[in-house]
Amino acid sequence: MIYGKFINNKAIVPVTFRLPEQPEFSIDFVIDTGFNDHLTLPPQAVSAMNLPLYSTTLARLADGSEALLSIHLATIVWDNSEKIVPILGSGYKPLLGTALMTGYHLEIDFVENGLVSLEKLSSSI
Repeated sequence: MIYGKFINNKAIVPVTFRLPEQPEFSIDFVIDTGFNDHLTLPPQAVSAMNLPLYSTTLARLADGSEALLSIHLATIVWDNSEKIVPILGSGYKPLLGTALMTGYHLEIDFVENGLVSLEKLSSSI
């Protein structure tokens, strides 16, 4: 189970990073159900974290424009398990997309400091 909070009209979930030769640290991500990939981080954060470049991709942004985005790989802790996930270097705030939530039930209490939870679905569903 993954828990977060509803703050300033945004569903926020912390994601823990495990990077080589650095202590673990968490970053708060805004859940974006309109984003169908894993995670985005601002390019400055990607650079500061020294994430390795994996690839680039042409992406259509929310405003309809297209941009060439860098794809980086990072190890995160997701529901108490290590995962290597792609991270797009884009935008000005960290976003968590639907690809990372696949196989989970998302529940949000839409009140200030409300509970946000992601619960792994059983394989029978």
